[in-house]
Amino acid sequence: MRLFVALQPPLSLHADMAKALDDLQRVKHKGVSWVAMENLHLTVNFIGEVAEHRVDALKNLIAAQASKLKAIRLKAEGITLFPSKYPRLIWVQLLSDEKDLYLLHRQLLSSMRQLGIDADAKKLKLHVTLGRIKAQQSPEFERSVLAYDFPSEELYWDTLILYRSTLRPEGPRYDIIEQYNLKYTEV
Repeated sequence: MRLFVALQPPLSLHADMAKALDDLQRVKHKGVSWVAMENLHLTVNFIGEVAEHRVDALKNLIAAQASKLKAIRLKAEGITLFPSKYPRLIWVQLLSDEKDLYLLHRQLLSSMRQLGIDADAKKLKLHVTLGRIKAQQSPEFERSVLAYDFPSEELYWDTLILYRSTLRPEGPRYDIIEQYNLKYTEV
């Protein structure tokens, strides 16, 4: 099965992203594959194909790491295009002064390798994808995306999820395999 680990956006941020999705879809564009509202997430580790018999060990590994982790503070920095030249993605850029999420990413990669699971080792980029650009867009559309007034607020992300991803012609379907609630501590 095809798996990934992600943080679920806080409800208020999810509502802001859902509004942005609705607003941006109304701007004239061509060839953008928009993310379904229920699929909005911050990928921590893309794992890829995992044999069924390794899933329990993987769940235990993630549970052990999640038990040491506090809720992560992330701030939405606005909507941007990535990369800036010939963009392929529209995303909400996130920022954190904390190193815990980067550490989790690296520790999960290392632990998965010890289990014989070869997860994607790409550097963690703090973002939530709103759309995938399949064709060159007009400058007007790009300006609208970059000028979109997205609320900037630092929030706690406290739900880590192991998802199963099923690719379908109408878009991916994400099913929760296991959910891990991170400790919430007020600073």
